[in-house]
Amino acid sequence: MSILFTQMFSSLFGSREARILVLGLDNAGKTTILYRLQMGEVVSKIPSGLTSIRPYWRCYFPNTHAVIYVVDSSDTDRILIAKEEFHSILEETERCRCPHFCK
Repeated sequence: MSILFTQMFSSLFGSREARILVLGLDNAGKTTILYRLQMGEVVSKIPSGLTSIRPYWRCYFPNTHAVIYVVDSSDTDRILIAKEEFHSILEETERCRCPHFCK
């Protein structure tokens, strides 16, 4: 899986550094994905997509090259909330007009 992401990001950004945000609701699997890609193992972590933190996501958009939005497809009770948060991110990035943001 990590080879796939490496090839994908290399084709988008070449060898230059890129700022990539990984966002999603709490318990969506963001940390699990990152640990799996980096170290090849799965770990348990404290949630970081809590409702109280989400308004601050927009502070990280400037100078961002890409956003990976993680959705837990098995959490059917919150799939609409995930959709709403994703649409909020899209609206915010359009308002922000970040010059390096991939759309």
